[in-house]
Amino acid sequence: PALPQDRKISIVDFGCGKSYLTFAIYYYLKILKGYDIDVIGLDLKKDVIVHCNELAKKYHYEGLSFLHGDIADYTGTDSADMVVTLHACDIATDYALHYALQHDVKYIFSVPCCQHEINAQIKKGGELDIFLRHGIIKERMSALLTDSIRAAVLEDMGYEVDMIEFIDFAHSPKNIMLRCTRKRAPYRRGTPRIDEARALAERYGFRQTLLELIKQD
Repeated sequence: PALPQDRKISIVDFGCGKSYLTFAIYYYLKILKGYDIDVIGLDLKKDVIVHCNELAKKYHYEGLSFLHGDIADYTGTDSADMVVTLHACDIATDYALHYALQHDVKYIFSVPCCQHEINAQIKKGGELDIFLRHGIIKERMSALLTDSIRAAVLEDMGYEVDMIEFIDFAHSPKNIMLRCTRKRAPYRRGTPRIDEARALAERYGFRQTLLELIKQD
């Protein structure tokens, strides 16, 4: 409801795949709600991108286009109102969130997937060691830790972050959505949540991509 209605809205779907969600977003916002929108889907698979562009043309969906490319290198638009990711694998989610941070994107809807990065690195080092003794628990804990760090970064960068179950667990175990709205400018003095995340990373011997990316900004 807060989307502006007096100008064109720019939406980017990173890791769009076969673009069921991208088409649904376009149909809902453009056809049903009447918003003036420009939607871009980005994915690494060339054949999928060709197919999706053909479908958009077939249904006369003006303002809906699909591009072949890597999220980490995307420079297709200098601004966007909304960034969407549905199961962008592993650190692809981090690059999408970083794009949103760099371009002051107002709304983010991100459903992470395959959070392997921390699981492959984390070592025993403190109070959380009890979660690292069994592989399946370690994997799940690492996934939750990954998304908690992402939320911490976004919060210190000025976003209000809700973590919600967007679909029943029976349909997909990867069912946590980060629903984020930019509410203020980033903290200029101190980043308490980010500092806490970095302390955890140092104690347990892992690197996390979004933490590393904002360090470079």
